[in-house]
Amino acid sequence: MFIGSIDGGGTKVLTAVMTETGQILARRQASVPTADYAAYFARCAEMLGACAEEVGMRLEKLAGVGASLPAMTDGRDRVLGSPSAGWGAFSVRPLLVPALGMGTGRVFIENDVNACAMAELRFARGGDNFIWMTVSTGIGGAVVADGRLVRGAGFCAGEIGHVKVEFEHPRLCGCGGYGCLEAQASGTAIARLAREAGLDADAKRCAELAGQNNPVARAVLAQAGRHMGRALAMTANVLNPERVYIGGGVAHSLELLLPSIREEFERGVLPQCRNVVIEQTRLGYEAALFGAAAVCLEGLGC
Repeated sequence: MFIGSIDGGGTKVLTAVMTETGQILARRQASVPTADYAAYFARCAEMLGACAEEVGMRLEKLAGVGASLPAMTDGRDRVLGSPSAGWGAFSVRPLLVPALGMGTGRVFIENDVNACAMAELRFARGGDNFIWMTVSTGIGGAVVADGRLVRGAGFCAGEIGHVKVEFEHPRLCGCGGYGCLEAQASGTAIARLAREAGLDADAKRCAELAGQNNPVARAVLAQAGRHMGRALAMTANVLNPERVYIGGGVAHSLELLLPSIREEFERGVLPQCRNVVIEQTRLGYEAALFGAAAVCLEGLGC
């Protein structure tokens, strides 16, 4: 069985044709602006169509398509909003289904970090009680309890990026609040902190400089790590997970961030909830792409 996967990020899109076991048969990646909803999803479909053509199939012959989106969703059709992508509320299927040329019942959407958690369950066997946190352009989270994804009454469970972690010098977040983890420790926030400290560096370059023992870059990452640890301690006190999986571009710097994450985590967590493994996901850069596949397979009942 061949399925389509769309990882619709806030700054880039990945698409792939995959098997039900997670084998990638064809893959595309491109930067796609999010401002124009219709153009964004048309481009996603175009990229997936190129993947299907590469494996000798017409797009509409795929068993189904899953899309992981950088937004809060209802897990069915509607985007409820996305601070990082600048999206309000809208329905996805009227935009995506015609572009794909397949029936509504074969197209499935999900929040990107929920999708990553679903992939951790299906493809990486990541345990039954964990938190999945993506640190990239923004910060998102998902919760798995007793082997099941927790969506919440309004489908927005796990939004760790909007836990308030800074009160003395809070930054404005894209959600409209101040002091959110996303505003203090995302890749975007790390780049801003680096610039304010006199470094001409984005988050990736800041990590490279920190790896070379640049004291300013190390201080920037330590500050971001403390905010992550503070949010994870609060979350662990509520959910008591076994593990925290961290994905996204900033996760590649986890070795540099982890000392300050653990220090602040230990300061804030209950003794009974302290025994938590914090590690980088084994799904790697394509975690949300595997997540979209997991969303599709669940939607198809596989």
